[in-house]
Amino acid sequence: MRRILLLFFTSMVMYGCSMSTESDQPVSELAERLLPDNNSSSFVFEKLSSDSDFFELEQAADDRIIIRGNNGVSIARGLNHYLRNYCHKSVSWCGNNLSELPVPLPPVREKVRVTASFPYRYYLNYCTYSYSMAFWDWEQWEKEIDRMALQGINMPLMAVYSQYAVWQNTLRRLNFSEDDIRKFLPGAGYEAWWLMGNLEGFGGPVTPEFIARQTDLQQKMLKRMRELGMKPVFQGFYGMVPNALKEKFPDARIKDQGIWGTYQRPAFLDPTDPLFDKLAAIYYEEQKNLFGEAQFFGGDPFHEGGTSEGINVKLAAQKILQAMRKVNPQAVWVLQGWQHNPVKELMEGVKPGETIILDLMACERPQWGGVKTSMFHKPEGHWNHQWIWCALPNFGGKTGLHGKMSSYASGPVFAKHHPMGKNISGIGTAPEGIGTIPVVYDMVYDMAWRTDSIHIPQWLDNYTYYRYGTEDNNCNKAWKLLSETIYECHNELGGPVESYICARPSDTIQHVSTWGNAVMFYDPMKVVKAWDLLYQSRKRFNHSDTYEYDLTDVTRQVLSDYAKYLHERMVLAFQKKDKERFMEYSGKFLNIIKDEDRLLSTRKEFMLGTWLAEAEKAGGTPEEKRRFVTNAKRLITTWTDTDSDLHDYANKEWSGLLIDFYLPRWEAYVTYKTSLLYGKKLPYPDYSKMEQEWVLTNSTYLSRVNPEGTIAVVEDLYKRYHTEIEQNYQKN
Repeated sequence: MRRILLLFFTSMVMYGCSMSTESDQPVSELAERLLPDNNSSSFVFEKLSSDSDFFELEQAADDRIIIRGNNGVSIARGLNHYLRNYCHKSVSWCGNNLSELPVPLPPVREKVRVTASFPYRYYLNYCTYSYSMAFWDWEQWEKEIDRMALQGINMPLMAVYSQYAVWQNTLRRLNFSEDDIRKFLPGAGYEAWWLMGNLEGFGGPVTPEFIARQTDLQQKMLKRMRELGMKPVFQGFYGMVPNALKEKFPDARIKDQGIWGTYQRPAFLDPTDPLFDKLAAIYYEEQKNLFGEAQFFGGDPFHEGGTSEGINVKLAAQKILQAMRKVNPQAVWVLQGWQHNPVKELMEGVKPGETIILDLMACERPQWGGVKTSMFHKPEGHWNHQWIWCALPNFGGKTGLHGKMSSYASGPVFAKHHPMGKNISGIGTAPEGIGTIPVVYDMVYDMAWRTDSIHIPQWLDNYTYYRYGTEDNNCNKAWKLLSETIYECHNELGGPVESYICARPSDTIQHVSTWGNAVMFYDPMKVVKAWDLLYQSRKRFNHSDTYEYDLTDVTRQVLSDYAKYLHERMVLAFQKKDKERFMEYSGKFLNIIKDEDRLLSTRKEFMLGTWLAEAEKAGGTPEEKRRFVTNAKRLITTWTDTDSDLHDYANKEWSGLLIDFYLPRWEAYVTYKTSLLYGKKLPYPDYSKMEQEWVLTNSTYLSRVNPEGTIAVVEDLYKRYHTEIEQNYQKN
């Protein structure tokens, strides 16, 4: 018997050695940053080797909670699982529900083990760095990386901030003058389109202080991401070069790429030209010296235009990949599946395993081949290459409730089991802007840790529980209504339905931005009903950060939708030459803009001052601070310095922007229409001139929230608007 016990003990020791654990310091530090009142000491974080990503939850003998995983990201996802499902707590851009954890901590009665359903969980879009992150500092990025880890994200796009120093050093080695380098590098806010080969130099120049700031920031970001086990996507060299390179190397095959919007695109260096290998070697050497090793490299030739005329695209792809693999033999080229890209000729130049395609709008306009009605459908799919199912729920960082929940809840599972989708290797999100609709990101990244589809009503009940910290029947009903209407978009136009308030004034409005959509696909009365249900629970949640954000956002949506009704009545009254009705409805329309501005001033997430304060802080000199504030204002309004199709692309319902940018446009419209009604025709308003003047005006905006508070303002608006809206919608 003693021998049997000895053998049993020996086998257990050997088993323990083969499954050896080590504490995970990066996640311990994350928990210390995240959790209140020293609650992090109640957790034990252990790293356990495994071929696949997983996490485990278990109760220790001393009642501490043990969270294990194969890397920091998996362990952090396990912590998030525990916080949501045991403590009913949550973290998001749009409010946190973490003020205090239950005492004692809820026990884990049975060991839990969850394995990732896909190896890659991708995040970000080049545009996110411009529309949302252009002026971020380390404090903001540290919180964002924590949130990324909690979602289980392990493949973030990290291509942007590093490029200032990399290109500066590369061009210096090619004997570019400092002035020529400054003309190539864009100003903060416009880096995304520079790296995608759409423009160069606009919004600049940038100072050496700013380049040093961005380099230091990128190094801190990468250090933290690597500590947590993430594998960031770096920017690869794919042939995009300054137009001025033609003057330095007149014999090289450098192709003009034409115009994007109103901008001269950077040139394209033919990868089969000997200069390509020389330039790529310098580029990758400088990048590695500054930022270390990388496995994943992004970069998309001929993005949204350009020309491949005279270029052997198949051979070019081979040369681009070869240059990547000289710096890392295991390098993988990460390509954006966008519109018609990547084209067949490009993919013929690479082998399966050498690339991963991001199907950026797999939720809305999938390329992968299984949805034949898709605008981006490719009959051949992704040519047996690995690909990642992505949702792109936001364009330009616009405000507005929006989603396609049925697709988030089942799309990846459908693709995985479809013959055309069999090479799916990940799930991700590629928003152009963040800081809105947190429910979408929770649902998408939950799908990366399960093998079946989500049952939406059940999932939402759990969501409201951990978002608000307690179960509430009104909130559950409200979210059910939202999920069936505004969060269940049934067309392919990604991003929220645009607000008439943000449109250049007109009698008829189909869209605010050139490629957007302002036509409602949902019943606005059901959103009003959801507002009513949320409002009924205001006293219960009057100190809840997350509830107040959601109440603000739904109230904003109700007012925005109602503005469309008022606009229609205003236009109808004008057409009937009914002066009294025109003055009534135009007055109400202008007042709703003012009321919405007041509402949104109660939350920093909806304040222009927050965005502009970030821009000013990022500048290295007084002149650069002013330039960055101008860039920040321009990007969300006119986009460029001339009148173009890009105006209002990144429209936003923000306090400050509503009252000082959108309201004056509509006041000018009403004044003009009134003059026509009274036979005193005034000149038609020059909206473009008004917009450009606002961009260049040196105005100050508060970044301090309205002390009235969200609940008090919503109560006032509810009393004034709810019955009126209900009655008018019922008449319609």
